[in-house]
Amino acid sequence: MSVEKELEEEIKLAITQVAEGKELAKVRSLSRHAPEKVAKILYLHAIGVSQTAMVRKYGFDRGTIINTLVDYADYKSAFRELGGQLSAKSYVNLESLEEDLIESVREKIHTGEYEPTPRDIKEISIAKANAARQALTARGEASSITESRNVVTQEDYEETIKKAKERLKTINAEVIDVED
Repeated sequence: MSVEKELEEEIKLAITQVAEGKELAKVRSLSRHAPEKVAKILYLHAIGVSQTAMVRKYGFDRGTIINTLVDYADYKSAFRELGGQLSAKSYVNLESLEEDLIESVREKIHTGEYEPTPRDIKEISIAKANAARQALTARGEASSITESRNVVTQEDYEETIKKAKERLKTINAEVIDVED
């Protein structure tokens, strides 16, 4: 069985299981009413397509995507593994195509049939870069850096000030109270 078919079967099985659970719970669910839409979202996610791309290119609602991915969180690692294999295969095929195009252009340059420009390889290079990014994303590799900020409450701040003043007192330093 091909990797693509295996991924599709895994997704179908997961949709069936989730839909049965939703039906028993009497919960309205996209899995019950539009399983093909769920399958498309899960497939795209498995091969590394971003949520933003699903919204822009495929017209899915962001909330629908998020709810679907949350419903299938327990299955995502299996989907990602198979999707990663598909994305890797796509990347290698594009890399091979790029090599063929480069060789063909080289031959035409040497025979004088063709005068190359930088735009000649641009599209295939972009496709190759996108395929590489999708392969990394599908395999769970870091694809972006996100900033995280710690939240400090007023109580945390006051406790820190109190401890600092206590430490200063223990070293016999003069404590200046800013509030006075």
